Amino acid sequence: MKTVIVNADDYAMDAGVDAAILKLAETGAVTATSVMVCPARWPEAARALGDAPPLSIGLHLDLTSPFVDGEFPAQKLPRLMAAAQARLLHGVAVRREVDRQLSLFEKGMGRAPDFADGHQHIHHFPVIREVLLEALEDRYGKGANRIGLRICAARRWRGVKAAVIGRTGAHRFARLAAERGHKRNSDFAGVYDFAADANLPALWQSWVARLQGELPLIMCHVASGEAGSAEGDPIRQARLREYAWLASEGFRSLCRQHAIQPVRWPQA
Repeated sequence: MKTVIVNADDYAMDAGVDAAILKLAETGAVTATSVMVCPARWPEAARALGDAPPLSIGLHLDLTSPFVDGEFPAQKLPRLMAAAQARLLHGVAVRREVDRQLSLFEKGMGRAPDFADGHQHIHHFPVIREVLLEALEDRYGKGANRIGLRICAARRWRGVKAAVIGRTGAHRFARLAAERGHKRNSDFAGVYDFAADANLPALWQSWVARLQGELPLIMCHVASGEAGSAEGDPIRQARLREYAWLASEGFRSLCRQHAIQPVRWPQA
């Protein structure tokens, strides 16, 4: 069997996203979820996770969404990326926000996260990656390396968008994480353009057939139409389509065909 982490992003964004993730966790299609702790509904969403099937639960560090309301004001992705690449971000301000979000996670879940990543992959940008690693080490000491870190770098060609994401800092982040002994995914897939005509079965077929290493990760973005949605979600229709695919017999058949076993992040 090929073990794969199937990670659903953006838990706590809204009720529709949460319902889809919890349902897919029940079937075993999703084995990890990255949580947004800035939305006002996070405490309620955290309680729901307490009754959920076993999942790896990680911090989805957020510096770009409308939910961010800390001392570090939310920024549009292009502006944040440019400032990070030029190393113009204020490290002290970033650290305050990282600590704030880790504290919100701990308050909601009563423990440290199983892993960490970033909304729109900002966790591996220059400055932010160093601050995140330092914050984990300062807060959790020798136990910090029990926390997995998502590496958003594809080991094979998976399109221009995936390549751009990897080149914004993922490879350097992987080296820094390895030096500190953090668990890391061995490969990364799930990137596409969210287009209405995207062929999800074909995309997943290409991803699972060519995954590399012992612990690859495929990310997904899902939502159920039966529950409420956040206003202004630009990829809502893509979330609904991904949910339908992951809940389908076609997805289960694909896993059987390629001997795929969705798994959680390894425990310390």
